[in-house]
Amino acid sequence: MKKMIALAGTILLAVTLTLSAQSVEQVSFASMGDWVPGSGNWEVSGGRLLQTGLPAPLARIDRRTDQRGVYEIDFTIRYVDGGFYSEQELMNGEYHAGFGIQLGGTNPVLGGRSWGVGQSYLVWLNLDTRLSTLRNSPEHFGFRAQVYESRSNTSMSLLSGAAVEQQIGQPLASLDLFAALSEFGWSEDDLIAYLDSPVRVNVRVNTNTGEVGVLDPTAPIRYFMQLDPQILRGNYISLRTNNLSTSYANFTIRR
Repeated sequence: MKKMIALAGTILLAVTLTLSAQSVEQVSFASMGDWVPGSGNWEVSGGRLLQTGLPAPLARIDRRTDQRGVYEIDFTIRYVDGGFYSEQELMNGEYHAGFGIQLGGTNPVLGGRSWGVGQSYLVWLNLDTRLSTLRNSPEHFGFRAQVYESRSNTSMSLLSGAAVEQQIGQPLASLDLFAALSEFGWSEDDLIAYLDSPVRVNVRVNTNTGEVGVLDPTAPIRYFMQLDPQILRGNYISLRTNNLSTSYANFTIRR
C-alpha cells in the first residue's frame, strides 16, 4: 500500500507539471454565464454557485464544455444544508446525501429534470447510513465513491461488469471509502470536520485512453478508473447533488 501511495504521488506530481503548461479556463460565478440550471434551485451569490433546493433529488446544472483529449476539472464545494429527511433521522444518525459531476454528457434535458444525461458517466460521492439501505441496497450503504453509467436521459445505473471487477475487485463501481481509508486511521468522525470548510474536488480525464483520475481531498492520492473513451467525449458537463444544499467556487478547467 505504501508503494502504491508513493507511486500515486509521483504520478500526481508529473500530471501537475504537465498540465501547468497548458491552457487554463477560469469559470467565474459572478453570474450564471454558460451554466444552465436544470432541476433544483440554482443561483449565484458572492462569487459562488449555490444549490439551495431541499430535498431536491438529483439536482443538476449543465454547462457546454468540449471534452476531447486530456483535461482537468478543479473546484471547491462546501456543505450548506441537508443530508437528512427529518429531525428524527438526524438524531438517529441516519444520513443520505451525495454530490458528483457528470462527464461526457450529450443532449441533456436543458432546463429540466432527468435521471441520466444521454450517454455519459457520473462520478459520485455518496453518504447513506440508513439501516433500510444496509438491508436492501448494501452496495450504497456507508460513505462511497461510485461511478454510474448513463445510457440515456432516463436510464442510469452503477457501472458494473468484468472490467470493473478486474480494476477494483468487485463487480459494481462502488468503493467503500471508510474501509479503504481505515488503514490510515480515517473514520466517520473525520468526515464531520469537512462540513465546516470548502473541499477541493479535482478530476483528470483522458478521453484518448479512457483513464479518469479523482484526487483524494484528504491525501496526495489519485484514484484511477478505466472507462470507455468514446462515452467520455461529450459536449456537456453537469454538477449534481442529492438531498444536499451546496456551494461551489474556484471552478477551473485545464487542458
